Amino acid sequence: MCCAHARAPRRWPTPLNPSGCPATAAARSPRNARPRAYPCPPSWSTNCAGRPNAMPRRPRARTSVHSRIAMTELTAYTRPDGRRGIRNLLAVVAATDAANPVARRLAAALPDCVAITPLYGRGQLGEDLALSIRTMVGLGSHPNVYATLVVSLERVAGTRVYEGIRAAGTPCEVMGIQEEGGTPALFKRGLALLEQWRVQAQAQRREPARIADFVIGLECGGSDTTSGLVANPAIGLVTDRLVDEGATAIFSEPVECLGGEAALGARAADAGVRERIDVTIRKYEDIARRAGVDLNKTNPAPDNIRGGLTTIEEKSLGSICKTGSRTIAGVLGYGQAASAPGLYLMDAPAPATENITALAAGGCHLILFATGVGNSIGNPVSPTVKICGNDRTCRTFADHIDVDLSAVLLHGRSLEEAGTQVWDAMAAIINGQPTCCEVLGETETAISRIGESV
Repeated sequence: MCCAHARAPRRWPTPLNPSGCPATAAARSPRNARPRAYPCPPSWSTNCAGRPNAMPRRPRARTSVHSRIAMTELTAYTRPDGRRGIRNLLAVVAATDAANPVARRLAAALPDCVAITPLYGRGQLGEDLALSIRTMVGLGSHPNVYATLVVSLERVAGTRVYEGIRAAGTPCEVMGIQEEGGTPALFKRGLALLEQWRVQAQAQRREPARIADFVIGLECGGSDTTSGLVANPAIGLVTDRLVDEGATAIFSEPVECLGGEAALGARAADAGVRERIDVTIRKYEDIARRAGVDLNKTNPAPDNIRGGLTTIEEKSLGSICKTGSRTIAGVLGYGQAASAPGLYLMDAPAPATENITALAAGGCHLILFATGVGNSIGNPVSPTVKICGNDRTCRTFADHIDVDLSAVLLHGRSLEEAGTQVWDAMAAIINGQPTCCEVLGETETAISRIGESV
């Protein structure tokens, strides 16, 4: 285990099934089913008692949950535009897939250098191409990145990505394989530039920071029964505190909110946000329907079913626990950055690599990732924190788990204590402690496609 804790041998407990507010919310959902009840953050209980959809619409006074989460002094790097970064990475962005191999070799040649190597980049048209460029710009100009080298088959193919990153204030250069006379020549020149940047980055020092300086992504994957019982509710407590202290939190995977639309809509900042939440969630149901797919029959996925989940509503109600209880300020497009602090829904597909790529492109400094049966993937520029309440997974998948919350089900540890554990791990990672994904190099990017290539 990367964030190791001494652990005695444990037996896998019988899954718990306490009552919780989202189950009653589902009873009034237009997609009514009989999902297993989940305990959501304690801050939901008062408003939900007897009124399942009465979620809070305004941040409320801090509760004892917050006072029991210890404050940690935070540090970060300061960017020229005033943004704060929790890593000081060099990035090599392949603007076309033909440059992916040389981008990977360049990144592997230096410590703290990451490759951003999405597929495609040529033959794309219209909004499909624009989405790819925006996403690469978002990743290359990420606050955790000190400087970025853009590489492509021909230099002109990387120009728009280069210009976007430079406009964001991140030091950047662009090189073309053809113009450099091949990949060996590009590698030699690119490595020399990266080494210069590395010297400059090493001279920069961390400075005191506030939690309000950061954007935190919220994700879940490989969900099981324990995800909705433990990991997601614990993250939900952290989300509430982030919002209360002026930070930004972004959750996504709209398809995994199906069945929970009413609960989320009741927390919308206004009627316009409520409508956008509903439209965004329904969009993915419509996509599946046009393809002849019934999501009720394909979601939960096989790994979710093995973990004890039975319906898409059950999975959704566990998933939305990670959003906490605060007001949802707005809905963001794919890879779009939030313009003000608060809690946001991002429109992006659910598959983990694709989804965390969008969250990272939107500026998330790190991603809190709840998993039940295990998920190994992370993002190159946004440290991805794996949080698990399943004792079996924490033992058998230990190399990939950053925060082990199995004591909640094994020993009756409270969700407030679990929230404290997540908060403390998040603070340590902000301050430089590597995640399991970073240590193992288990990172990848996948940009969504919304059109065909020609």
